[in-house]
Amino acid sequence: MKLVKIYTNNKPFHNIRFNPGFNVILGEPIERKNKDKDTHNLGKSLLIDVLDFLLLKDINRLPEHIFKKHKARFTGYVFYLEIKLNSGKHLVIRRGVDKLSKISFKLNPTELAGFDEDLQWDHENLPLEKAIEILDRYLAFDVVDPEWGFRKTISYFLRKQKDFLDVFQLSKYQGKHREWKPFLFDMLGFDGKRLLDKYDTDEKKKELLDLIAQVKEKFSIGTGESDKIKGIIDLKTDEKNKIEKKIDDFNFYLQDKEINQKLVDETDSRIATLNTIRYNMTEEIKKIGESMKTSVPRIDTDELKRLYEEVEIFFPDNLVKEYKDLEVFNYRVSEERKKFMAERLAELNDELEPLEKELLGLETMKSELLSVLKDKDSYGKFKFYQKSLAKIDAEIARLDEKLANLDKVGELETQIEKLNETLKVQTEAIRELIARGNNFYTEIRRRFNQFIQAVLNVPAIISIFQNRDGNIEFHADIQDPENLEVTAEGYGTTYKKFLCMAFDIAVLITYSNRSFYRFVYHDGALEGLDNRKKVNFLNVVREICREYNLQYMLTVIDSDIPRDERENKIVFPDAEIVLRLHDRDDSGRLFEMSF
Repeated sequence: MKLVKIYTNNKPFHNIRFNPGFNVILGEPIERKNKDKDTHNLGKSLLIDVLDFLLLKDINRLPEHIFKKHKARFTGYVFYLEIKLNSGKHLVIRRGVDKLSKISFKLNPTELAGFDEDLQWDHENLPLEKAIEILDRYLAFDVVDPEWGFRKTISYFLRKQKDFLDVFQLSKYQGKHREWKPFLFDMLGFDGKRLLDKYDTDEKKKELLDLIAQVKEKFSIGTGESDKIKGIIDLKTDEKNKIEKKIDDFNFYLQDKEINQKLVDETDSRIATLNTIRYNMTEEIKKIGESMKTSVPRIDTDELKRLYEEVEIFFPDNLVKEYKDLEVFNYRVSEERKKFMAERLAELNDELEPLEKELLGLETMKSELLSVLKDKDSYGKFKFYQKSLAKIDAEIARLDEKLANLDKVGELETQIEKLNETLKVQTEAIRELIARGNNFYTEIRRRFNQFIQAVLNVPAIISIFQNRDGNIEFHADIQDPENLEVTAEGYGTTYKKFLCMAFDIAVLITYSNRSFYRFVYHDGALEGLDNRKKVNFLNVVREICREYNLQYMLTVIDSDIPRDERENKIVFPDAEIVLRLHDRDDSGRLFEMSF
């Protein structure tokens, strides 16, 4: 698949016919003396967004997309993109801004003579989801599993500047790794379904673990408490039987003795203990509050200078810096201390609230028990014991529910054990895939290294390994030419950009004889690069385009064009420049208007 042309329905826009090989989108400064002008905002990067839109990007949930943010200014715009399929036929895609989900297709045996809008469409006004399905069939890629769809991989070949921060993880893939790693694994020649299955099992396990945690938190249970709860139920049942018998016998005398014992041995003792704890906690909270109000004293260096001058003592210049450093140090220490005090204060407040509730409950219980002891009315005592019996019944019911949920937790833990066995098998299968490798992965790594060697004159490697969870990590690194160890150069912005571009191009070369993308668009590829590396890069890319019948698109501003040994600008041939943008007025912008 290559890009042939992009155009609109006679709306302000620079229609473009792309070269089948090397393409340059150039931003040129004309008003060099006007400091208010800027060649960075002419629309070079915006062209990627338009191409992506025509390749059926869903922008409904992207309020910052230019067609959403400036919707009123694009009223009536209809865009057309002609692409050359790997079959040799040409496909025209039509999509308008007003009707995002009305997409049309027209298949032609050859390229259109011009920017034709008046076509008899084979598929007209399709909804987005259906259009993506149709375009997938037209493209007929045979590199990755068709279930992924072309939209998953398109951004590697429409790489915007924010996509040069990581070779493998594009800016749009900031969510779960299962959303991009399996299809990338596929693109490297492995069975991405294996990795996807592993992520699915991981998610099932996490869901079960979360469910167990919720049950344990809700019912305040822990693993291994089943027998203990059964014992408590037995004790509560015995207590219930005793109260029932005493009610039946109206044996209030023995019941009164038990209440007195409970008051002395349990309630009063517990209240005294909790009061002591509460006092200590409130005192600590008070001290922390007072301590947090204190602030770090500031050092008035101007006042110090004045004092030194009054006593006629020389005041060194670096002394101000030392005082400032001391003040910053004191401030950081104070802030760290306040952080820990705030955490401790939160802990105390969290602990104090249930303690206060327990104290209130104990005081209420004590009051009720004393009331019973003083009540000479047998009927009043009888009602109290009935209430106690109801509480025990409720407690037994709660414990029974707790026991049932413990059984449920046990069942869930059994399911997790089975999932762990599945994960073990899946992890080993992925390990074997990586160890065995495949011809496509080997070729991509070889082409990747060749490109970096040709441009930077250092070796580079792509590698895959499993992390502690058994999932995979992708790495691309520059290596030390002497010992072939990975160097820190791979993490620099400039080298990272080269690694990104090398990966995209290595994939295209590897699959150049298969049905896959045969173009790549690199936005701002030369920005910030060494002049000699720019020259190497351009020569290597041109040669690759010729040898492997690939299409390369480069956006560049005039100041980033490389220079020769005499610092003379190396001029791109006119045939390579498919779009010139300038800063003289709006006519030099992509849409011939400013935003």
